[in-house]
Amino acid sequence: MAGSCLAQGDLAALLASQDDLSTLLELVSLVDGLAETLSSASNITIIAPTNQAFANVPRDIPEGEAIEFRNDTIAIGALLANHVFRGVYPSNVINNVPTFAQTLLDDSYITARQPFSNFTGGAYNGLVKNGDNVCILSGELTISTVTEADITLGGGITIHKVDTVLSFGAPFQLFTFRSGYFAMNAALEAAHLNFAFGETGADVQGLNISDYTIFVPTDAAFESIGSVLASADMETLQEVLLYHIIPNNVIFSPSLGNITVPSLQGANMTFTVLADGSAWVNNARITFPNTILYNGVAHCIEPGRL
Repeated sequence: MAGSCLAQGDLAALLASQDDLSTLLELVSLVDGLAETLSSASNITIIAPTNQAFANVPRDIPEGEAIEFRNDTIAIGALLANHVFRGVYPSNVINNVPTFAQTLLDDSYITARQPFSNFTGGAYNGLVKNGDNVCILSGELTISTVTEADITLGGGITIHKVDTVLSFGAPFQLFTFRSGYFAMNAALEAAHLNFAFGETGADVQGLNISDYTIFVPTDAAFESIGSVLASADMETLQEVLLYHIIPNNVIFSPSLGNITVPSLQGANMTFTVLADGSAWVNNARITFPNTILYNGVAHCIEPGRL
């Protein structure tokens, strides 16, 4: 899996020297000035999908549409920006505790159909060691395995080849629908707390926030308090749901240990990591952490009193 080292120079020439990166080279060349910008950059890590990785992407999703329709350079630029970490992450610094870092994908990438990310400073992806493999974590619960690591260009650019194209983070409602968290979605709709997606001004309804952390109870958790919610008025329902959201603070699982953070409702949440490694928010156990969204991160919790 070890890579090679090339002197500071032309990223396009480096990609051209790799037979399995010709699709990536073609996409980079479609965005004016991108190859030159990245070549002159420092302190970045480029995640480079192989030709087969690009071929495997379904063409009916945003990533696939960017690959298929080569005339949309904003979408192509967004896709590529999501593959460039701010910071150098050689394989020897990646371990079994995930590191979540920001990419070059910021809110400047907007098409007539959609924005691609709404994080301040760039969308997040993760890097983690899984057994002998180095993996990249991205939106839609996508896991990409590094097939060749540590190709370097000069002293400030590290490149890792991967077997799967990284995914954009999904809007919250789409995530809950695809993952089966229907009760949370229904409760937010009932409370008029839907998350705005690419809307501004008078078009905004519900929550218009970004850079948030949200705790998503399972449907079973909602069933356990169903009678309480059924009789709750709008204000009470909103208070309950706002207590599940931390605004202006993107907190991934490695940072959840033994801290207290204010919720959007105003009251504090307390996080605890027990000796067995389990993570808790108040009295609810976090069962599935770190789903990267379009503008936040979601942690799923089992039935318990949050």
